[in-house]
Amino acid sequence: MHPSAYLAAALVFAVPTSVFCTDVRAGRSEALYALNTVSFLVPAGYEFGRFFDAAARRPMEALSMPKAGIPRGRPIAQERLSKPFPFVLDIPTVPPMPFERTFNRLVLKRETTGYDGLISRYAEQAGLDPRLVKSVIAAESEFTAKAVSPAGALGLMQVMPATANWMGIAGSSLFDPEENIRAGTSYLTYLFGRAWKRYHLEGVAYRNAPRWVIQRVIAAYNAGPKFLAHRRLYAQTRDYVRKVILFYRSKVTELAAR
Repeated sequence: MHPSAYLAAALVFAVPTSVFCTDVRAGRSEALYALNTVSFLVPAGYEFGRFFDAAARRPMEALSMPKAGIPRGRPIAQERLSKPFPFVLDIPTVPPMPFERTFNRLVLKRETTGYDGLISRYAEQAGLDPRLVKSVIAAESEFTAKAVSPAGALGLMQVMPATANWMGIAGSSLFDPEENIRAGTSYLTYLFGRAWKRYHLEGVAYRNAPRWVIQRVIAAYNAGPKFLAHRRLYAQTRDYVRKVILFYRSKVTELAAR
């Protein structure tokens, strides 16, 4: 802000409000009105208006200067958690009817909770949210251990044999639920690690990832690591991200108590 703006602010709030009006709120409003009028007559006047318009919307006590000691360079990780990001997709609050039917069907399926112990073990080892891992399983295979996709992805988490080999797990073992979950969580961990480096989220636990990062990791699990950064997603990938998040919010992905 221009130095003159600070001077004007100091003058207004240093003078008792009774000078302007006997009513405190009215006096403050008249002062702000006067300064907004002055903004048309002095250099950097737009800054007067910007400052005092903000003051009129909330108490001045809520306006605070940056704390001393915080560097002005790269934002700290906690600030990045709440910073808006253009990658977030809108997810419907109320699931569409086809999802509700799927949720009701899977809640009654024995396999839906049959892998909770393995999910919790490998997710916790990697620092992942177990419910996110279970949501990927629900979206990929609906808990079908022998599932095969047209592209050749296998098992519960629909892992490609080449990806499993890259993660140090034999691609031929992907119909084994434990090996499949181990491979899938290893790949998710790899994607989270890539996202952490790209977006400088060091010091933030994977389980506390901001919403936009979770969506990007889900997109990358579906379409490849390059979609950690691409601003545009395939329509199929957008649908996949929404599907995983809707499963996450449903009763299907609640984990059985151990």
